[in-house]
Amino acid sequence: MPENNRFLLIKAWSCGFWSAMEHVSGQLLIAELTDRIPVVFWGADSLYASEDPLVKDAFTMYFLPVSNYSINDLTNENYTYYSSRWNRNNLHLPGQLDFSSAQDISNLFNRSENVLVSNVHISILYFTQWIKKSHPAYGLEFHDIHRYLYNKYFKLQPYLSGEIEDFYLKNMKSKHPILGVHIRGSDKIDEVPNLHQLNDLYPKEIDNYLKNNPDASIFLLTDSEKTLVKYQELYGDKIIYTDCMRTPFDNIPLHHLPYYDTKMKGVDIIKDTYLATKCDHFIGANYSNVSLAVFRLKDWSEGAIKLIQH
Repeated sequence: MPENNRFLLIKAWSCGFWSAMEHVSGQLLIAELTDRIPVVFWGADSLYASEDPLVKDAFTMYFLPVSNYSINDLTNENYTYYSSRWNRNNLHLPGQLDFSSAQDISNLFNRSENVLVSNVHISILYFTQWIKKSHPAYGLEFHDIHRYLYNKYFKLQPYLSGEIEDFYLKNMKSKHPILGVHIRGSDKIDEVPNLHQLNDLYPKEIDNYLKNNPDASIFLLTDSEKTLVKYQELYGDKIIYTDCMRTPFDNIPLHHLPYYDTKMKGVDIIKDTYLATKCDHFIGANYSNVSLAVFRLKDWSEGAIKLIQH
């Protein structure tokens, strides 16, 4: 038994990649505030599950572990678990959403069980009141708290950081200034009914940028083939983009395409997101978790980033 036998197991939040990462981020803060060791396990309930999801964690396909422990260290016959639905025999398994911790957040600070289990996303807005003055996140704004957590915990696996750097050197380094632009495909229309009208705002924003930076390039992040074609027609060889999977459909989310390898889903999203942080300026949307991730992963200078509001 480790000297510190208090853990928080962060299971998968079955949503898009950076929504799932925001869940991880919030739970990492809870782990710090409750003095528990965080362990992340994305299993069969993750949209990015590994080829052996009951055994192999998908989170560490992309990022280094957030602690020196794995889920296997938590399957100890002497450990107790919260909530009571969890035990050493089912930790690896997907389960119904467990709202126990979300319903009474203050209760998390008093639990005596060895392992708390979370598979529900709780916004950090609900527990900032428990951040003490001695904590690095004390007094920070919402996005700055996430920036602190992203920078501290989200360390890419070497193969991924290598691929990102290789693409940058070959396709971007000599083309500054670069404007990063993230445009969501129309699968988002279920959440943002006026998505098409909002997407129509982008060309004006880009044109205004190009007036002041006529030699600039544009790094385009989009999950839509139609959007990529449209912006290639508008801006020609100024457009830089990765060779990632995009949906040809208007109403099917990319992560629901049956022929799209689960690991590559995450790889493609991560590469685009981190490459966007290498741009000089960025235009995205405040209703997109990808755009918010670009915002949080870099301490942008004032005026260098604009998130279109819905």
